[in-house]
Amino acid sequence: MTTLVLTLGLDPDRSPATLERLRAEVAPWLRRLPGFVTSRWLLGTERDHCTVVIDIAEATDPAEPADEDRPTSVEVIRKALEARTADPARSWWCERVEVADDLHLAERPTVAM
Repeated sequence: MTTLVLTLGLDPDRSPATLERLRAEVAPWLRRLPGFVTSRWLLGTERDHCTVVIDIAEATDPAEPADEDRPTSVEVIRKALEARTADPARSWWCERVEVADDLHLAERPTVAM
């Protein structure tokens, strides 16, 4: 299992419309990626950022490309979101994409598919 932690910057003045767009377009896109298991979307109290925790079951080591012709889901996410840098014209942008290790300090709920 690979866990990604994303930080998305949000324009707080456009937050309701931005959140609707993330809900309607980005979240479904993530769910369609091969190996997607689950995600959690956490909105900051100032509504100026969103932290997203994504679990992906990758068949290979996430640090190694699986196949030059077919990038891993982690690589697809990185490429798609890292290109979205801060820009005043955008309502949201990517501030961080990080692969994180689960320390297994808390029980994970079972996700029914």
